[in-house]
Amino acid sequence: MGKVNSIDKGWEPVALQIIIILLLLYCPLSIDLGGVPNVCSEQELAMVGHRQPCVQAFTRLVKMWKQDCAGQRWCMAYERRTSYYTIYKQVYSMEHHTVFKCCPGWSQKKDDEAGCLHYVNECAIANGGCQGQCCNMIGSYYCKCPAGQKLREDRTSCEDIDECAVRSGGCQQSCVNTLGSYHCECHAGHKLHADSRTCIGVSSCAVNNGGCEHECVQMSEDHYRCQCHTRYQLKRDGKHCEKIDPCASGNGGCLQICQNESGLAECECYSGYRLSADGKSCADVDECAEGTAKCTHHCVNTLGSFACVCNPGFELGADGRQCYRIEMEIVNSCEDDNGGCLHHCEHSTNGPLCSCNQGYRLDLDGKTCTDLDECVTGDACCSQFCINYIGGYECSCKAGFRLHPDGCECDDVDECLSDTDGCDQYCINSLGSYECTCEEGYRLKEGLEIARIPGFRFRRPPQLLHFSTSLDSFYDEEEEEIRGELTVAHQVVCLHNMFGSDCSLSCSDCMNRGKCNSDNSSCDCPPGWTGIICNETCSMGTYGKDCSSLCKCQNGGSCDPVTGWCRCPPGINGKFCEDGCPKGRFGKHCNKKCNCANNGYCHRLYGACLCDPGLYGRFCHLTCPKWVFGAGCSEECHCLKENTLVCDPRNGTCTCRPGYEGSKCQRECLPGFYGASCQQRCSCPGASLCDHETGRCRHPCPAGFYGENCLNRMYLEAYCPEGSWGVNCHSVCEPCENGGLCHPVTGTCECPSGYTGKYCNASCPAGYHGKECLLQCSCHTDAQCNPVTGECTCPPGWIGRDCKQPCGSGSWGQLCGNSCDCRNSDGSCNPVTGVCFCEAGYTGKRCEQRCPKGTFGLSCKHSCQCKNGAICDHMSGACTCTAGWMGTFCEKACPDGFFGLDCHQVCNCKNGAVCNHIDGTCQCLPGWIGPSCEQACHINTYGQSCRQRCNCKNAALCDHITGACICTAGWRGPVCQEACPLGLYGKDCLQHCICQNQATCDPATGECLCPKGWTGIACELECEAGKYGERCQQSCSCSNGGICDHRSGKCTCRPGWIGDHCDTPCPNGSFGERCEGLCDCEHSSSCNPQTGVCHCEMGWRGEQSCLPGYYGSNCTERCKCPPGVPCNHVSGECGCPPGFVGSGCKRTCLPGTYGENCNQVCQCSGKNEECHHVTGKCGCLPGYYGIRCDLRCPKGTYGPHCRKACQCLNGGHCDIVTGACDCLPGFIGADCGKTCPEHHYGKDCALFCSCGEGRCDSVTGECYCPPGRIGPNCLQLCPQGRYGPHCQLKCLCKNGGICDPVNGTCICGLGWTGRYCEKECALGKYGSDCQLDCACQNNGTCNRFTGCCQCTEGYYGHSCNYTCPSGFYGLHCRYPCNCKNGATCLPATGLCVCAPGFQGVHCEKGCPAGMFGDKCKHHCECAGSNRCDPVTGKCFCPPGTTGDRCDVDTCNSVLTKLPFPLPDREVLLNPFHAGHFFLLKMAPANCFLQPCNFTSLSEETSRRPSELDNNKGGKSKG
Repeated sequence: MGKVNSIDKGWEPVALQIIIILLLLYCPLSIDLGGVPNVCSEQELAMVGHRQPCVQAFTRLVKMWKQDCAGQRWCMAYERRTSYYTIYKQVYSMEHHTVFKCCPGWSQKKDDEAGCLHYVNECAIANGGCQGQCCNMIGSYYCKCPAGQKLREDRTSCEDIDECAVRSGGCQQSCVNTLGSYHCECHAGHKLHADSRTCIGVSSCAVNNGGCEHECVQMSEDHYRCQCHTRYQLKRDGKHCEKIDPCASGNGGCLQICQNESGLAECECYSGYRLSADGKSCADVDECAEGTAKCTHHCVNTLGSFACVCNPGFELGADGRQCYRIEMEIVNSCEDDNGGCLHHCEHSTNGPLCSCNQGYRLDLDGKTCTDLDECVTGDACCSQFCINYIGGYECSCKAGFRLHPDGCECDDVDECLSDTDGCDQYCINSLGSYECTCEEGYRLKEGLEIARIPGFRFRRPPQLLHFSTSLDSFYDEEEEEIRGELTVAHQVVCLHNMFGSDCSLSCSDCMNRGKCNSDNSSCDCPPGWTGIICNETCSMGTYGKDCSSLCKCQNGGSCDPVTGWCRCPPGINGKFCEDGCPKGRFGKHCNKKCNCANNGYCHRLYGACLCDPGLYGRFCHLTCPKWVFGAGCSEECHCLKENTLVCDPRNGTCTCRPGYEGSKCQRECLPGFYGASCQQRCSCPGASLCDHETGRCRHPCPAGFYGENCLNRMYLEAYCPEGSWGVNCHSVCEPCENGGLCHPVTGTCECPSGYTGKYCNASCPAGYHGKECLLQCSCHTDAQCNPVTGECTCPPGWIGRDCKQPCGSGSWGQLCGNSCDCRNSDGSCNPVTGVCFCEAGYTGKRCEQRCPKGTFGLSCKHSCQCKNGAICDHMSGACTCTAGWMGTFCEKACPDGFFGLDCHQVCNCKNGAVCNHIDGTCQCLPGWIGPSCEQACHINTYGQSCRQRCNCKNAALCDHITGACICTAGWRGPVCQEACPLGLYGKDCLQHCICQNQATCDPATGECLCPKGWTGIACELECEAGKYGERCQQSCSCSNGGICDHRSGKCTCRPGWIGDHCDTPCPNGSFGERCEGLCDCEHSSSCNPQTGVCHCEMGWRGEQSCLPGYYGSNCTERCKCPPGVPCNHVSGECGCPPGFVGSGCKRTCLPGTYGENCNQVCQCSGKNEECHHVTGKCGCLPGYYGIRCDLRCPKGTYGPHCRKACQCLNGGHCDIVTGACDCLPGFIGADCGKTCPEHHYGKDCALFCSCGEGRCDSVTGECYCPPGRIGPNCLQLCPQGRYGPHCQLKCLCKNGGICDPVNGTCICGLGWTGRYCEKECALGKYGSDCQLDCACQNNGTCNRFTGCCQCTEGYYGHSCNYTCPSGFYGLHCRYPCNCKNGATCLPATGLCVCAPGFQGVHCEKGCPAGMFGDKCKHHCECAGSNRCDPVTGKCFCPPGTTGDRCDVDTCNSVLTKLPFPLPDREVLLNPFHAGHFFLLKMAPANCFLQPCNFTSLSEETSRRPSELDNNKGGKSKG
């Protein structure tokens, strides 16, 4: 010991230094960055701000002068100028820079230390902040929680794991979480099973009636059973009850068909059989013996049917009954002279059969052919005129129509689009004709000339108003004014919801499922019907709603009037009967002729004749036998034969006998009608009825009596004879059974005690007995009661007078005479059957068997709910799933993306492919192929498995998934076959053309093709002055400033000029535009041709004479008269001319005077007369005319001599004196030419009206509401579901879409789109009208209403843009990973991804000895039996060895040089030795094998004690 102590004291520092050096050789301490130990570089982000220039612009208009304006050399214009300026904005960016810090787990105590030399043990300080266990690692540490707890998000504190949150902890009913654990509980009436998870029922009726639907019977303390009421039986679950079906057990005793009739089994037989006398079995009907087979030759009976057989030399016809002779030797009767036929000949057994070409018909001699006048027979297709010619016909049309390309229909010619209309101003096209109309202020003259009618403009009349114009006057011949006449059309208005031309129909008259419309004004017919009461089928060639759809059937096919489906003739197929040849033709191209009798069809390929419906036989010459019809006479008529005259052999239509009606002639005529089709009304007096066949009147007798005069009761008090009853005793009694009697009045059976039913054929129902079964039995449960006496017969398991006492425990059977014999049971059994009440999981009469496969639990009455091949536990019903399934009952397939046993395997399917949850095979979506669905379809293929071929036209591409065509610019439609409609162009025809002025645009590029007179990119510019026509290349020829029309080149002359080239001045006396103005000059004969300004005569200036002191031409000469003497303004003579006075001779003489100096007195005596101020001649005052001036000016004239024309418009009256206009209500203005301004109406527009957005009638003030509004002031919007004018149209919006009250456009709500909001949002769209794009990522689906994302497993966040946080997985990341040893789990599946060095489902296992790395796949390569690091594979070398494989011996070269001996074995092996403990303390952490446990080299050295003993003496042994 002294030696040891001396070593400790003297050599301790040196020894420690050397050992640390050795350890450093084997275990490098840290990262060496640039020679500085344990220093790590990190990237830090810094926010740096700087200015960024941004160029802005604004536009303004600048005034400027420019040349070459139209009509003048210079003009003012505006030019757009753009100015630019620069602003700066502050922007920020993140910049990286590198900083150096101590690596995790290392620290620096002094600033002058070269690196980070001090190892940090975080767990040594406050347990690292961990609530549970703290585990230290190199450079870091982590916290660990006890079992049953998990780390919180702060990664330091622990919280309890709620095992109940994940699939209810495996509990079947209730799961209760506890701190660190959990346990299962069961609901009332159940108890926990042995597995502590599943629940089994407690056998007691006290709990919820034992679960029984009807009655619960407590058999013992732990057992009970359910039982049902009378006429019910227990279902398989032993709890619920169902009605007893007598047919369910042994088919009710019936041999063939059993029908459940009120709980009784009624037997029936198949066709060809009849019910036997026992009412159960069926006997074959011998149709041959009964004569119903109707075979021509022989009949052979078979079970349930029969077969017809023909004599030798005959063959059976298509109907299976008729026999036809087989032609043994065929002599062609057509060989000689074509059989005498003019056109076609066909050999038959009766000789040659002749037929004719199309357009001819066979004459009466059966040989020759005469022309068929299709125009007369109605076979022609012409819609207007039909012209027959030999062998055919052709169609023609009326004037104003042209023949359609189909050669049948006539299309209206739009004369207004051609140059044939001849209209000077406006042209309006109509069906077969057109009309010319004029601008406002003009009317039509004869020969389509234009005459002016002030204020009138002829238009189309409104509905119910007929408009006519007449070119002959309605009045005097001298009155040349043309008038428009408005006449009101006649209309019938029905009251009280009646309708029809005579108001005799109501809603109850609607036939064939027709219903009244919303106004109760007509019937709304279902498809296939029309007429005012829906009593007419669609006419030939039409079908559907209102018969508005045209049939598309070809080759003689007829269409269903309801659906439009085509019924094809024999030998013709296809949806529209398009696959076949016309009659008389066959072959691939229908170019071969066949001659079938009765103009029948022939086989498309072989030319063999195919008979029309209703015909049969080799030559189609025989009509179908009675009561069969159709093609090949293969269908039986459904007519009631005894009420039917004949069944149509073509279509099976029934023609009824008089007195019957209905599609099958199954109904007698309604009371009051009789005869054929029940069309005739009875004419019997009073309430008497008539015979439905003959119409003969009946006189009914009182019930129970008979006789022609119903006098039996008066003389003979007798009832009807036995076997008859009712009126006149004409009714025959049905046979009453079991001694029942027939009542003579009602005909019902009166039954004896114990019987009931219509024919007394049924015993009293269970629980009743006695007369009419009115007495109730007292027998309990299922005991039988004697229907006559009421005596009880107890069933097995019951005893007592009323059978109400059950058998005691341990006994069963009739009168409880048997003892129970049970195993796996408490010894009790069913008192009725003796079947033992077994414990859960067992069955059998003595409970000796396990539950059969598929059942479990008590009495094995529970059906296993295990699905998809899972194994079911016979006691608890717990399921063990097969590959590909999961869930409590194995009812759920593996989640998307997983497959196999326990759904642990991950699928590798791409592009949305579905992975088979059992074997993992990929089921590709349309458009994808390949093992993993990674390849898109090749070009021109698409769809499922890329099997479908694209059908895109016009160089369009095809979507590899849907096959939808991606059209090139200018095309659209399903297969890009449709060019862009007018006004649209470009991709999908979505761009609107900018072309103006009726220009057309290129459907691909949108380039505008301008009409005559227009130019520019959008044809928005008129031709420049002097140019017109196509591309504005023609020059105008207008003179004198005339303006040339830019389209036609026609000249519009300036005022004062006329002519085609404006080269003719206005004639004398006219002026203005088109020289239409008449000069109105009082003192002149002419006026300026442009302005109409008068050229005054001498002495006049306008309407006034020259100013005082002036006279002559233009009043330019001065008078030379003495002062005070007036001067004549015309001649300059001194003194005023006769009739004028005043200084300037301006004033005329006062009324009643005239002449020189106005000193003469007028001699006029009339009331409305005045004399001329110059001559004194008498004349009429303004506004009057006639010899005595007693006539007022005619309408439309005023003023002196009534020469001036009134200018009043819109029916205004003018004052005969002044011409002032008195306007009608609704008009104002000097000439009444203006309508009332907005919100005003009436006389002088003085009244105010308020019509909201509507228009106010300027005359009456009535409001005319715009579409979408109603009410007296147009203030109310249409009610919900209505829109348009007067809100009369019904909205078609679905799914809560809001209907625009104006145009009915649907404004879709959340999640819906389409014209009527009928479509759900497409994938990736949501919101109102599906206009918003979903932002869901990572295959997340978007709620089409809210846009909220439903993330797939492994993702969360508003847009599913975040992967589950570490440690969580699954849907909404709600499941915690159960991975050990720091492993991560896949966010979608939760499968653990082990860190190197670990393995197992939960990474709970370390690598076995000799293995390391990812999934422990790699083998250690260390020499000897040395271990390696399970993560990196680095070998752990013992002292004395080194190298990558620990194969280099260093002890011999290093330890032998030590100046002291190594401590002895005791020191090395003693972990509590002071020096050894200090050594461990100083050892770096990365030399330790476990993160939480300090280990020493003593473990390694202890393996070789012999070597340690040898080294005591200082010798080294390598």
